[in-house]
Amino acid sequence: MPNNSIYGVHPSLDDNDFSLHPNHDEWARQRFVIDFKKKVNLELRDDIREVFEKKLQPKLEVKLGHELDNLSRDDRKAAKQELTKENLFHTWASMTYMSQDMMWDCVDEILDHDLPRLENITADLKGKSDQRGTLTLNPDLDIPQNISDVWIHRQPGGFCCEREGNDFDILAGARYTGGGMMYSAGKGRGAKPGGYSAAHFLIENIKADFQDFMPNQILDVGCGSGYNTATYATIYSNADVHGIDVAPGLLRWGNARAESLGQAIHFTQMNSADMDFEDESFDLIASTIWGHETTPSILTKSLSECWRVLRPGGVMFHMDVTTQPGYTGLADQVMNDWQVKYNGEPFWMGFADANIPAILSEIGCPNESIFTGHRKRNRGDGDWFCYGARKPK
Repeated sequence: MPNNSIYGVHPSLDDNDFSLHPNHDEWARQRFVIDFKKKVNLELRDDIREVFEKKLQPKLEVKLGHELDNLSRDDRKAAKQELTKENLFHTWASMTYMSQDMMWDCVDEILDHDLPRLENITADLKGKSDQRGTLTLNPDLDIPQNISDVWIHRQPGGFCCEREGNDFDILAGARYTGGGMMYSAGKGRGAKPGGYSAAHFLIENIKADFQDFMPNQILDVGCGSGYNTATYATIYSNADVHGIDVAPGLLRWGNARAESLGQAIHFTQMNSADMDFEDESFDLIASTIWGHETTPSILTKSLSECWRVLRPGGVMFHMDVTTQPGYTGLADQVMNDWQVKYNGEPFWMGFADANIPAILSEIGCPNESIFTGHRKRNRGDGDWFCYGARKPK
């Protein structure tokens, strides 16, 4: 097998390696799906922008009697009415939808034969007496419907997929990991376990912005399968690192992976909008691509909770997708709105339209400590939308 699989699998295929192991044909298929996604996500989106800007926008501006404003929802609606009539838009939409199906089919094809091996590794790790970290699940937790009943990213079964009779089900975490890596690669960003993660970028920015800051207690909010949580544990090796999420299968995967790496991480099933932690428990509270996976009301409650459990002098730093009007043009807003309705991104536009500075001010962050803005990725194309605040001492 080639050694540049997106899963980072070496040709020797170590049976104890806690990552997905595609065979040769599956590796070839995932490369095709990634290239197909790149065609859709990069080239076709560029073509649609060009059609809108050169063909549709001039006519719309004459019709409406004003220059189009990327911040105007009325102009977004008008742009949608015109752009969705274009055959190229329908081609892009169909190919985007198909590419997502192909991605999940590819992941499940690998898991059909590889999941038992991963489950055996998980069982062995769970049975060891020298656990480094912890896993605390709450079967009585009232999981918000926006997570429990929604197939976000159209992941089969959703983030909270649980198979009856399986007491330590990691299927949701395995799917999330495989799909996430293919999705990122299909955006032209690549994905290599053990390599450069979103958390690396976040930490680099924290070190640049707050040079006197060194956290001892870290909380990763909406940690998912724990990929970024592991980065915090690696770089801040002396810190006490926690990750919370509502999805048990993602947390089981994160815990097993952390134990396989010898990392002491504490994973807890918990709703970020109603945390069990005491006031002022953490020095650093972080998240990556979490805010756009929830409703605006839950986001506000969660950020309020983050501020409550943040210590004086601590930093709250969140990173997310760059879907904000003004940063994205009307053509992209129309394509993102399509993703909301048809491609498993139900909260994209709610997050995009949220007034994050106002929310941070509302929950008690001093205006002079608040930061929001788009920051250039130093690996891969595009930017991150970063927001947060430092709590006064």
